[in-house]
Amino acid sequence: LQQEMSNKAEKLVEIASQHMKPMEELDCETPRSTTTDGETIKFDYMWATDLSDEDFEWAFALFKANMGAMNHEEGFDENSKRNELRATTSRFIIALNSKGEKIGYTTYRFVVDQNIPVVKCADLQILPDYQKKGIGGMMLDTLERLSAETSMTKVMATVFLYNAASLGFFHKHGYVSDVTCPSDDSGLSYANLSKHGFQNCRFVDEVGRKV
Repeated sequence: LQQEMSNKAEKLVEIASQHMKPMEELDCETPRSTTTDGETIKFDYMWATDLSDEDFEWAFALFKANMGAMNHEEGFDENSKRNELRATTSRFIIALNSKGEKIGYTTYRFVVDQNIPVVKCADLQILPDYQKKGIGGMMLDTLERLSAETSMTKVMATVFLYNAASLGFFHKHGYVSDVTCPSDDSGLSYANLSKHGFQNCRFVDEVGRKV
């Protein structure tokens, strides 16, 4: 049974990964586009390998600035992080303000985790001036809609336990401890969070329910 589950999960991830532009092809972009203070936000979608050097350095610098001391606490390895951001399976959602300026991003991948197909949110970084304005929620909503359209079981994220702001953000949006989350006595400094049970987003839109 385990092997059968794993094979099915791998097939679903393979199919999902074949979409070159999944947001556009599957109409998964969040319908929400306005911040809490009324600014209109737009999003660009691209593979990590298609990022210009300028965009990549901007994303890496934002990660370093936002994570700050947490990077040092974990023994931050710049080369490892650069390779992760530029991985061939990694995809970006980049948020742009009303002036077209980059203000945040999230990276995600389709992966098999514990024999289950998931959308893995690897990073979510937003400029300090644009935090707590609903932009992160817009990007999560897009990932959740993508999860539904590609038959992924859930959206997952790994968060450092001492990153209270990030933990609070994901909990606020309905993410809870995943079955793969390390136990409290494991000595590990991170938690695996997840959210599942998404409906087909086009169906939800059509019947007029809140999305």
